[in-house]
Amino acid sequence: MYDGDFDCIENLLKPAKRVIKKSFSIEREPFEKRLQLWNEIKENFEKYEDGFCGKFLEDLDMHYRSTFDIALLMLDRSFRINNDDFQPKKYSDEEIEVYEKIEKYNVFEILSKDDIKKKVILKDENLINLFEEYYIHMDKWVEEVIENPYISPTIRSYLKRKWESYKEKLNDAINELVSELDWFRKLVSRWQEETKAIVEKMTSELKEKMQRMIEEIKEMKEKVDKGSRLVDLGEAKFYENNFIGRIKSKLQKEIEVLGKKFVVESINDYKSIDVSKYKEYLSENDLKNLPENRYVEAILKEKKIFGKKQEILLKAIFCARTEKFAKYKFDTDPLELSDINPYLSEAMKNRDGKMILCIASPTGFAKEVEEHINGEDFYKNFLSTASLCLIDMETGKLLINPYDELAKKFKKICMLEIDEEREEKVKKCIQDVLIEKGYISLTDATKLCGDKKLAKKAFYILEEEKGYRVRYVKDFGLVLVRR
Repeated sequence: MYDGDFDCIENLLKPAKRVIKKSFSIEREPFEKRLQLWNEIKENFEKYEDGFCGKFLEDLDMHYRSTFDIALLMLDRSFRINNDDFQPKKYSDEEIEVYEKIEKYNVFEILSKDDIKKKVILKDENLINLFEEYYIHMDKWVEEVIENPYISPTIRSYLKRKWESYKEKLNDAINELVSELDWFRKLVSRWQEETKAIVEKMTSELKEKMQRMIEEIKEMKEKVDKGSRLVDLGEAKFYENNFIGRIKSKLQKEIEVLGKKFVVESINDYKSIDVSKYKEYLSENDLKNLPENRYVEAILKEKKIFGKKQEILLKAIFCARTEKFAKYKFDTDPLELSDINPYLSEAMKNRDGKMILCIASPTGFAKEVEEHINGEDFYKNFLSTASLCLIDMETGKLLINPYDELAKKFKKICMLEIDEEREEKVKKCIQDVLIEKGYISLTDATKLCGDKKLAKKAFYILEEEKGYRVRYVKDFGLVLVRR
């Protein structure tokens, strides 16, 4: 239900809009005034997030949040530039740099198209330099910034809107000036040649880097798990909600496992991590996307009239490195033994009766984990206390000890359902590209073969089935290489 009060939000936004209107000149305001504005805007932002003005449609909500955020960023920047005693440093250097580069173009917000043309005709050096920077690399750079996961979505949203408004005037003015001024047309032609040369050089360097990376991956003699996954903030939260939701939906009042009926006597949902501790350097939207490592505990009791009734504790845990997602907004490494050992230790120490322990990972599990779970020592030391199921949320793979009969009986509760036909189609498409090129990035696989989640899953399956290599490579993302 969207019941937002527009008069209310406009009142809350007044100090933020005042700061935005000042642009770079806000830094010349007295420190006391800037500090007052900081506190007012921060307080109003918190009120808005608490629902003080009601609930708005998603696009409006993002617009309002980005207005608060960019105003706070501008004030944060002003405290640093003036070397004030108060320096909150709420925003990263990268976020402030992006703002500064785009805000340089605010002259196109002030000037009309005719004003711009007059200044160019008079060969205004500052304006022509902006045109040159825009034409050669600025537009491409902004596109990349908008996709940068290290920059807050609210900041990106605001800057994207601003850039689009500047760009519209820029392009209109360029089109008319090219047709009217011979010297400007020649200038643009020169810029085009420079742009082409830069693109060719960058493409060549990227290809060389990719080739070196491919050769390094091919020369690996043993499987190395680190850097073999890529799960971003939103995906991790989706996997968490998906896992917990599926578990709870399967635990209805009565379930049947291999002819035995069990009644769910109790079921509770908990959170292991309080994500509010990251609120100082994450936006509200990012906080909502942080995995909380939720878990479900359910008591299952065998349904029968005579004889002893079997009772089992089912504990289903979503396990992600929340601190990594908070810091980097993605994770590239499968879980290691050190990540799951605390859960195993707790199960061995605290449970008297039988227990099913399901652990779901958004980034899968390292090879050492699989070897340990399948080992004879694990069977002897752990299975008398609890049965363990490990679920890879990206591939759907379920890992259990081959000797664990109880886990085999209950694996349907932990496992994920898959669409095998769609999965095979995507996998075949990726294999066809690999035969031709020898490698494929996840970005290209998604464009050529469809669904991103199925493409990622196919990467990991082909790595296991065919011995290919999956690695996260900066500037390329996730890449699958044929050996």
